[in-house]
Amino acid sequence: MKTKKRKVLFISTLIMVLLLLISACSNTKVPKDTSPSVPETSIFETKVPIVPEPETTEPEVSSPHSNEKVVLNVVGLKGPTSMGLAPLVLSAADGEETFDIDFSVVGAPTDVAPLIVKGEADLAAVPANLAAVLYNKTEGGISVVAVNTLGVLNIVERGETVTTLADLQGKTVYASGQAAVPEYVFNMLLEKEGLDPANDLTVVWLAEHTEVVSNLAANDGSVALLPQPFVTVAQQQLEDLRLAVDLNTVWENNMGDAGLVMGVLIARNDIIEAHPEAVADFLAQYEQSMRYVNENPEEASKMIEQLDIFKAAIAQKAIPYCHIHFMMGEPMKTALSGFLNLLYEIDPKSIGGALPADEFYYSSNR
Repeated sequence: MKTKKRKVLFISTLIMVLLLLISACSNTKVPKDTSPSVPETSIFETKVPIVPEPETTEPEVSSPHSNEKVVLNVVGLKGPTSMGLAPLVLSAADGEETFDIDFSVVGAPTDVAPLIVKGEADLAAVPANLAAVLYNKTEGGISVVAVNTLGVLNIVERGETVTTLADLQGKTVYASGQAAVPEYVFNMLLEKEGLDPANDLTVVWLAEHTEVVSNLAANDGSVALLPQPFVTVAQQQLEDLRLAVDLNTVWENNMGDAGLVMGVLIARNDIIEAHPEAVADFLAQYEQSMRYVNENPEEASKMIEQLDIFKAAIAQKAIPYCHIHFMMGEPMKTALSGFLNLLYEIDPKSIGGALPADEFYYSSNR
């Protein structure tokens, strides 16, 4: 009997304990989770990132090599048309420009043409009429982007008798450049002075500038038509050789809006279209480069020699007379188109047989 009562008491006690435990569990408060809330997609973003549209997250790419500068292959001639390039070429590796320059110098304009036609040169400093010839030859494949040189032709004399072109009447003049721009320019200016080039003076046309200098040396009191910097070269050999008439000054006083544009910078149109910012940056730096040459001939002449354009001693003395001049846009078009029109009237072949279209003249707004 006692045993049965003990079992009942044990069961009752066990039930009470279980009830107390259940009650305790139901009344226990679970602390809130205070960790930051996590978006439902976070796990997917961690394992498989959602890539935004390229234009909003990837850096802008202007070329297949976004971290590389545009390399511009630039060709110059030995002479004034390339002198203004020297500071720009030597400073292009400083890291501030959008371009690098691969620069080379050739001896004659005929060496430039195939490099442009084959696409081996991107920009080139060339005579103005050659720019028109190349435009026609490439069927509009190039543009003139800037003028770099005005008149470089001078009348020189071993004596004191010539101060104007009118003073050439009855004289013999040694010259080179027959059937080319020097002859055309000289004849136009003589006619403006009222002289007949065929009858009022004798012009002895020679093949090279060196032959002209040789004839000057052999004849006291002789007169010649020579371009810079060959005038300066000749003066090193002939101490009595005097610069008598600057034809650029005569031209400006007689020929209206047409400029005596002797040198220009041309560019292939596919380069302009592919890298417009680099070309625009190049031209801005080019203008500063030419200004530096004109204002600092001593320092610039050392750069000119470093690039094998001309000897420093000659370049320094010649720079003030080379009319290194930067021009682009409408002023360039007015001056150059006027000059090419004059050449076309004399000899269409001198500019490639046809006057270039308006697209020949580069504009930064294109």
